[in-house]
Amino acid sequence: MVYVNDHYGRLGNKMFITASAYGLARLHSCHLYISPQITKQMNETFILDLSPFLISTTTFNLIINNTSDSMTKITKSVACQYLPELTRPNAILRKHIFELRGYWQSYLHFSKYSEDIREHLFTARQPILEKVSKLFIDIYEQKFDFKPKFSLENHQSFKNQLA
Repeated sequence: MVYVNDHYGRLGNKMFITASAYGLARLHSCHLYISPQITKQMNETFILDLSPFLISTTTFNLIINNTSDSMTKITKSVACQYLPELTRPNAILRKHIFELRGYWQSYLHFSKYSEDIREHLFTARQPILEKVSKLFIDIYEQKFDFKPKFSLENHQSFKNQLA
């Protein structure tokens, strides 16, 4: 199981640690638990879809409190570095809880799943798209005396229009 409870840093750090945890859970075919504080903040900005890997708080508590089937907890705290040993087979073993702490700001922990992450984890909510669209329209008006029209059906189409 991959576990994130560390909610230090701002949104960018939470995005990196969530993406890293997701990537490691996918790579090692294990469950993922991210604390409600982090998922709540992420859900304010993004339509966060971590299924089928994310387990509920109830399930997480049952697993860690199960005395008949104990789990070994391993905590890794990093500061903006890549840990290549985590990509090796069996880096996260069965009956282990691997906790991420610190600043997991290397895309290499999740690069294999970057397209899934863009489409399922970090899909901007409509109000965010509207704010960003307004910001770009204001910039275009000030710099180029031109008012573009953006389609806001989803963040990918909006991004393509800016390219």
